[in-house]
Amino acid sequence: MRFHPTRGPKSPPRRSDGFTLIELILVMALLTIVMAAISPYLGGFLRGRSLDHEVRRFVSLTQYAQARAANEGQPMRLWVDPSLRAYGLSAEVVYDGSDPRAVDYELSPEIQMEVDTRTWSSISGVRPTVIPRWSPSSSSSAIGNRRILRFTPDGGIDPTSPWGVWFRHQPDANSKSAVSPRDQVFVAQNLYRLRYEVQTNQNNTLYR
Repeated sequence: MRFHPTRGPKSPPRRSDGFTLIELILVMALLTIVMAAISPYLGGFLRGRSLDHEVRRFVSLTQYAQARAANEGQPMRLWVDPSLRAYGLSAEVVYDGSDPRAVDYELSPEIQMEVDTRTWSSISGVRPTVIPRWSPSSSSSAIGNRRILRFTPDGGIDPTSPWGVWFRHQPDANSKSAVSPRDQVFVAQNLYRLRYEVQTNQNNTLYR
């Protein structure tokens, strides 16, 4: 005799893997809400990164200028041209018509810069506690529209060099508020005129 296995009840059909249209719509809606919530913070983060990058590059260039001046025993000129939104470095004395080690940079599109053209001698060797905003002066060295930060053959800062350079974010065309202190950085000679460095806001007087 042959025995046939009994057949149990039919199992329900398996649900196909994947997402339903309703689930996809819910996920997209959730992502839209999250992106809308974090977009202001993300924008500020990216703006800060751009400003930080530009300031670091400029400070590094001043250090490179001092190193070249001392190593080569000749003056170096770090020029800044706000109208062309550019800055760069070259030797002051060029014998063959060009400086093969000269460098120049274009400013990031969202950043602007202004030069505090007063010299160290014009502030009588006394550093004020409040760093003022940019004010033009005819006492600083310049070539056309270019302001010159000059470094002497011993690596020092020439007394005729401008005091410092402001870096700021371009103001938003739709915004009527003033530039926030967090959106601007001042790079200037330090207390003993040994180098250019970022001036901090430790006493809350930097941007008054």
